[in-house]
Amino acid sequence: MDGALFWDELVRATGRAHLLQSAAWAELKRATGWTPRRFRLEDGPRLAGVAQVLLKRGPLGITVAYAPRGPLVDAADLPESLRALAASLTGERCASVLADPELAPSPDLESALARSGARPAGVFVQPRRTLLMDLTRTPDELLAAMRKKTRQYIHKAEREGVVTEETRDLDRFLAVLTKVAARDRFAVHDRGYFERLLAAFGDAAHLSMSSVGSEDDGALLAIHLGDRAWELYGGWSGAHGESRPFYLLKWRSLLAMKQRGVARYDMWGLSDHEGDELAGIENFKLGFGGEVATWVGAFDRPVIAPLYPLWRMVGRRRLAAAAR
Repeated sequence: MDGALFWDELVRATGRAHLLQSAAWAELKRATGWTPRRFRLEDGPRLAGVAQVLLKRGPLGITVAYAPRGPLVDAADLPESLRALAASLTGERCASVLADPELAPSPDLESALARSGARPAGVFVQPRRTLLMDLTRTPDELLAAMRKKTRQYIHKAEREGVVTEETRDLDRFLAVLTKVAARDRFAVHDRGYFERLLAAFGDAAHLSMSSVGSEDDGALLAIHLGDRAWELYGGWSGAHGESRPFYLLKWRSLLAMKQRGVARYDMWGLSDHEGDELAGIENFKLGFGGEVATWVGAFDRPVIAPLYPLWRMVGRRRLAAAAR
């Protein structure tokens, strides 16, 4: 079996598959200077889980190490898994390994991590909170779980002739995303990045657009792995607001993933501040219903102790900026 396919089989077998632990994600990041290392984490004869760690040489020859949304282990195995990863990276001139697994926070887990030598990283590369949609429900059940206004706007977009479609046309996609970025003041990857993303994920990457008449006004890029999908990039340009095009685009994306066998749809991030649910895009997402999930956050585990203070001062923030 191809090495990438074999790795993705291991990732799925954990029951915690995440696209950031996939072979395709490693290939995408390799193009920006990251080198993947893959580990099977064993507890005697038992396979505890797996971890894909991305390495990059930083200032002063120090290597930064990041296990995005990993390691893929149960909470009870996380402290020992981080210890094992750190031990395996000692030959890399690595100060620390940062990890942000999708595990629920608990006093017991945080105490166990502290006893093992892992510390809160103080930075977040990935969102600590997100919204998960249960796509095992019927379309009618999904609609019923939404806020009234969200349902109304979906139906309004349908009545007013908003068109949605799947496409591989990156020029159209980036034209909308660039408008969104200019309004909301965030950076957009260049065209080459999205070309590599589509090539790496192939048919698992789904790019969809909404339009009114001849004008594109919404764009979404979702990726599925196993029975889960993640909405990575997208937004509404601001055009044709009276027709509510982005509500319909989001709804059609959910239905498209459901048709492909996806059970959970991740809207990719909510604010880290519990009081911000009613602000802007947060409020828009929450209108679709779903379950708010909060993860334990980012922890780092020293690898080479004398280098660790330098990592705390400089390396971790560079990593957070570079790994997104």
